[in-house]
Amino acid sequence: MNNNVVVVGSVAFDTIDNANGSVKQVLGGAASYSSICASYFAKPSVVAVVGTDFSADYRAPFVKRKVDLSGLQVREGLTFHWGGQYDKDFNTAVTKFTDLNVFQNFQPVLTKEQQNASAVFLANIDPELQLSVLKQVKHPRFVACDTMNYWISSKKDVLLKVVKKIDIFFLNETEARQLTGEYNLIKAGKWLLKQGVKYVIIKLGSNGSMLVSKKGVVQLPPFVLEHVHDTTGAGDTFGGGFTGYLASVKKWNSPQEIKRAMMIGNVMASFTIESFSVERLASLTQRDIKKRLNEYIKMLTF
Repeated sequence: MNNNVVVVGSVAFDTIDNANGSVKQVLGGAASYSSICASYFAKPSVVAVVGTDFSADYRAPFVKRKVDLSGLQVREGLTFHWGGQYDKDFNTAVTKFTDLNVFQNFQPVLTKEQQNASAVFLANIDPELQLSVLKQVKHPRFVACDTMNYWISSKKDVLLKVVKKIDIFFLNETEARQLTGEYNLIKAGKWLLKQGVKYVIIKLGSNGSMLVSKKGVVQLPPFVLEHVHDTTGAGDTFGGGFTGYLASVKKWNSPQEIKRAMMIGNVMASFTIESFSVERLASLTQRDIKKRLNEYIKMLTF
């Protein structure tokens, strides 16, 4: 079975300051976290843009996890760089700076192989670009998509066009309320189902995740950790794990597999928040994942 996943989004540098310390210009970006995570379940390839300052050291985690970088464009200039600071509860990041650099003129171009991918993950980028990707892919089994408050504020109409064309929509609780005008998350999810999407996954941060579909509503808790190091990329990791797992199964849209994908997403996100950048995420073994998944299942069982 073709389990190729094309991931379209940002590959970036992050500069982060939180209660555990600070790091400068480490690997970040939605496509980085999601593709590296997906690599434990499927064969991901990245469509993104970086500058000439993106050295071999930054490519190393992708190479280690056998993520296909043939769709990674290199442009003259600097790589997208984001800086943020977190308070002690890690729920809110205050953006210190956003230097788009070469990402400002990013136009996703898919290789022939990527056009025939089995699954597509549209990470958080301009919905205009997400639409352009949907025009390039041929017959994916499913398309998953993420977004953020900025696109809801600035390009809501275009984003709703994307929503009509996808199967799975990821957004956090604040974004769900902003996009739908519904405070109750179940109502917000049902509003989005009426727009055409089949599965709405609302990311609840430290409260886990919620699924709203025509077949019902499910909420799963997070994998609880004693020590959280940094929450940057947790949502992108969730989306990558979710999408990668579904790409690896025959009946991706069965309620059981969707719920298991949520479990996988929650567990994989728990690894990401144990370190800055993709350090912990990129160094996992299948045994690590299986062990934590079993612990998570025990946690859910009474």
